[in-house]
Amino acid sequence: MRTSSPEPKSAEQSASLPSLSLRQLGMLILYCSMSVLFLATVIGFWFTRLTSPHYRAPGLPDLPRGLLLSTLLIAATSLCLWQAQRGIAKNLLESVKRWLFAAAALAALFLLTQTANWFAMRPPSDKNSLYIATFFLLTGVHALHVVGGFVPLGFVLYHAARRHYSSSSHEGLSLCAQYWHFLGGVWLVLVSMLWLGN
Repeated sequence: MRTSSPEPKSAEQSASLPSLSLRQLGMLILYCSMSVLFLATVIGFWFTRLTSPHYRAPGLPDLPRGLLLSTLLIAATSLCLWQAQRGIAKNLLESVKRWLFAAAALAALFLLTQTANWFAMRPPSDKNSLYIATFFLLTGVHALHVVGGFVPLGFVLYHAARRHYSSSSHEGLSLCAQYWHFLGGVWLVLVSMLWLGN
């Protein structure tokens, strides 16, 4: 008795299946691991906040208003990369390069603003403070990932300057933009947690 072998998929069926490159799969794994890390810091923040009777001692500084500027800067960075994605879809290569340089400049300003925020949050004395420690934990972990984001951004800038991208071949640009969009979303969550916890 012969068993019928499964029929091969038609070209139409194959085309309808979403394709996932190895690079994209690697990025998804990276996002999952980063999400676990940031979730752990948020849980640690709220556990500390809710279980410590003296979480914020009198005389400690309020959250710096520079956090609002940081939020605008990371959002503007993400917007520039989105514009670069739109530009590459239309093969506007010079426009793509300009938007990428703008994104890099805004990301650098974000880090400078965060540095000012950290100085603003220095305690008036050498006493330990969970309030100050959790602020540095949340913003510091995010800042490390922002610093790391300059590596793919520099890589993409290099290739964009040499016109290696086109509307049909720009995976590196897309993955870099995804990473920065992810960081922007994470920052919104973290800064919201800080304001709510305060």
